[in-house]
Amino acid sequence: MELPAYVCRAFQLHAQGESWTTIAEKCGTTTGNLRKWRQHPDAAGYIKQAIHSNIEESHGVITEALPMLAARLVELGLSSEVKPYAQIQAILGAFSVIDKGVTDRENAEQLAKVRETLERLEGGPPNVIDV
Repeated sequence: MELPAYVCRAFQLHAQGESWTTIAEKCGTTTGNLRKWRQHPDAAGYIKQAIHSNIEESHGVITEALPMLAARLVELGLSSEVKPYAQIQAILGAFSVIDKGVTDRENAEQLAKVRETLERLEGGPPNVIDV
């Protein structure tokens, strides 16, 4: 048996952080009924996918705003009108973002090298002698 549309909607609302009581009201059912549907073999996977989808959407929204956020962070860090403790946080935040970006890039490069080496070893290129 497939998940009914109202149950799918309920699981989507749950993935968005709604309470089961609120969800039951919005979907015209009871929390007890939703509890039963959570035992369905497809329920966990559906909820997990809904959560993953929400995370991806959130990342997209944040990514689009990054240039403006970065400009605002610099503005706060350099503004003489901002309290020193807030400036310190903005400055540390900016350095943290840059540091993480550099580290992530270096890790990605190293991972690519490891994968390339592994592929060469598994493929048995001519310059490798198997004894």
